[in-house]
Amino acid sequence: MAGSPDRPQARQIPYRDSFAKHNLLTRGQEVMVEVDHSQWRITTLGPGKMSPHYVRLVHGSPPNPSGDRRIGFAIRYIPTDVAQLAGEDSATLVRGEGRDRHFIPGPQPSRDLDLEFVALHRTVTERSARILYRGTDVAS
Repeated sequence: MAGSPDRPQARQIPYRDSFAKHNLLTRGQEVMVEVDHSQWRITTLGPGKMSPHYVRLVHGSPPNPSGDRRIGFAIRYIPTDVAQLAGEDSATLVRGEGRDRHFIPGPQPSRDLDLEFVALHRTVTERSARILYRGTDVAS
C-alpha cells in the first residue's frame, strides 16, 4: 500500500515466508531482525482475551497447547488516500469521506448470515487471498 507524499512511510520490518503449518499468519511470516531480549514482555492471555498492538511491534507466541483454536483478528485503520498496489481490495469507511475511492466499499449485512452477504464475503476473501499470496504457489 502507498500513502500520500506528505506522510512518511514506516519501513517494513524484514521478514521471510515460512509457510509453517502452525503459524497463524497468512504466509507464516517470521521477522529477520535481531530482537533485544531485554525488551521482551511476556503477557499471558486467558480464554476470551485479546492483545491489541501496533503493527510494527515484533510479537509472537508458543504453540497453542489447548484443544481449542487460537484466532487471529486484524483491524487496520488507514487514511482514505492510501491505495492498495497489488490488486483490488475492499475497505469499510468508518469515518469521514472516502473521496479517493482506492478501495471497493465494504457493504454492511442486513441480518445475520444473510446469504447474499455470505457469498459476497467469499468473493472478498478470495480477492484478498490473491493479494496476500501474490508471488507464491499458494492459491488460498
